[in-house]
Amino acid sequence: MTDFGKHKPLVWALGGLGLLLLLSGWHWVRFEASVWQADVGGVPIIERLTLDPVGNTLAIVALVSMVCVVLLSVYRLNKQISVPVSGWWAIPLLAVVGLGIMLYLSSIPETMICYPSGACQVIQQSEYGEILNVPVGIWGALGYLAILLTWSASLIGSSRLLQVVPWALLALTLLGVLFSLYFTFLEPFVIGATCPWCLTSAILMTILFWLSAETVQSLRLENAIYG
Repeated sequence: MTDFGKHKPLVWALGGLGLLLLLSGWHWVRFEASVWQADVGGVPIIERLTLDPVGNTLAIVALVSMVCVVLLSVYRLNKQISVPVSGWWAIPLLAVVGLGIMLYLSSIPETMICYPSGACQVIQQSEYGEILNVPVGIWGALGYLAILLTWSASLIGSSRLLQVVPWALLALTLLGVLFSLYFTFLEPFVIGATCPWCLTSAILMTILFWLSAETVQSLRLENAIYG
């Protein structure tokens, strides 16, 4: 039990990445299989990537960078000795920016939301633009709102909350970054178009995960020193 407690962040992250890999792989295989059916008229993956070359290239670079940040954060969480630099007060600011982006995507008409091209409309109109008949932007907004409210709970001043909030933030941001990785993968490889606003949100969520991991490290270090 003690060993599991020490490596709990690693279990969370690896389990989440494994589920993400299975989900992404399933969608990719299913989509690629449909492309080769004569009556579907799909676009091969190479051509799909060239439909939005700049956006898709940025998405792939961001995807690789996000995976590296997640793995590095998990590695640091499992180090016994670490002196992280806390970005506690940056968390609500980034969450507010992310919330604004998601609300913007959800409320502005399709023809007005995207820069520098119309790739956002392609994504909105795809089968991945909604989850359970709810626009992805609404789900993203709820995620950022949950992060903001969880962080705000720490202002109450309860010592118990101060012990729980960093771990809750870590769990929320891990869920958010896994979702962002999944959607960032879909954009270039399945949909063939990249939404810059979505990519910006994915980067913000990755930074939030990094900061949450550092906050947990600070808490663990403080507990180790003061008991």
